[in-house]
Amino acid sequence: MLTSNVSQQLITLHGRLGICALCLAVPLLLPGLAVGAEVIVQPSGYVGAETNSNLDLTPGGQAEVTGYVANLASIFGIATPNSSTTIRPRLDYREYPTDRADDRLEAYLDFNSLYKGQRSSASISGTLDHRDEFNAEQTQALYNDVNPPQSTAPQTGRTITGATRDSLYLVPSYTYSLTPRIAAGVSGLYQKIDYSPNDSGRFVNFDYYQGKAYLVWSFSQKSDLTFGGYGNKYSATRFDSTATAEGGSVDLGTSWTPLLSTRASIVIQHSDISYGIPPTFSGTVNAWGGSLNATYKEETQQFRTDLSRLLTPSGGGSVYVVNQLQLQYDRRITQRLSLTTAAIYLQNRALTAAASGNGRDYLRSVVEMKYMLARTWFVQGGYQYTWQKYQLEPDGAANNRVYLRFGYQGLDRQW
Repeated sequence: MLTSNVSQQLITLHGRLGICALCLAVPLLLPGLAVGAEVIVQPSGYVGAETNSNLDLTPGGQAEVTGYVANLASIFGIATPNSSTTIRPRLDYREYPTDRADDRLEAYLDFNSLYKGQRSSASISGTLDHRDEFNAEQTQALYNDVNPPQSTAPQTGRTITGATRDSLYLVPSYTYSLTPRIAAGVSGLYQKIDYSPNDSGRFVNFDYYQGKAYLVWSFSQKSDLTFGGYGNKYSATRFDSTATAEGGSVDLGTSWTPLLSTRASIVIQHSDISYGIPPTFSGTVNAWGGSLNATYKEETQQFRTDLSRLLTPSGGGSVYVVNQLQLQYDRRITQRLSLTTAAIYLQNRALTAAASGNGRDYLRSVVEMKYMLARTWFVQGGYQYTWQKYQLEPDGAANNRVYLRFGYQGLDRQW
């Protein structure tokens, strides 16, 4: 049952996100409002209960915490022969009767829009969210099924009970075909994170910008090679920490079969970093990154994996390197029963020793089963394991979560 405090949180969320969501949704939807557009609305939601052995990942452990969750979401989609747009707003409320400090109400907005003409294509995608700091700073194992994986990983795992984090992540791109085999394009990336409260030692607000130009060479029917050059800037908003960088990248994408595709990339980056909190740092750093991902998809099962080394802005107050492995396997066992397993492991380290206090190792895994009671009603049960340990601290912490959910899921889109 939502209390008056939760109602006030809803009003606050509306003020923070409502206008932004409308501003984002309107321009995304306009291309799809042409005559003959196909429109879909796919609502979903669930209620459930969970138990946690160490909800706040406290070193040394804490008492077991049982809680309740309610989730509401909907997919809004518009498609024409040349464009498609998907918008997914979500609300998630969690209540812990024996641990009221961890009660939380969170709001998310995912969006993805694509236009493709005879010689050019354009896209814009991203996320906007207002989340409890604990959930926001703990990377999810499951892939986002609206947007591609983010190329940044700002999470530090540091949290204050009851604190919040607001985040905007936006990626536009444009590509033009110069010849049947060669295309040129530009892309951008903007990320903004605000913590409440802000703490220069652990929770650092920042803005991050990146611009990139690239050439794509489709040297066969199955493979393409992309050469790119980029520049970016990281700027903390409440203390002196900046980083400007330039770099180059090479990407190779291959569709081995209609079911299997891979993409590999490598990045070389030169960064000028200034860090104002003692021990201070001002200098240059050369670093490399890259990724290897694979997707296998058939009618009854799908497997995705990403192995990456990201050069990323961080809520830790500077630029970090994040070594990350993520994988997910989905299988439809019968017409009604499905299985999902996923895991993510990451290791983040600062590019300079001055900002090394948030270096950590982190693991989250999940196994869940879903049974469709009817075409649109389901019951779902699962288990999650989460573990983390900081580089400069002796003890780690782990949480075991078991949950059961009952919900409604609108029929899948047909385009």
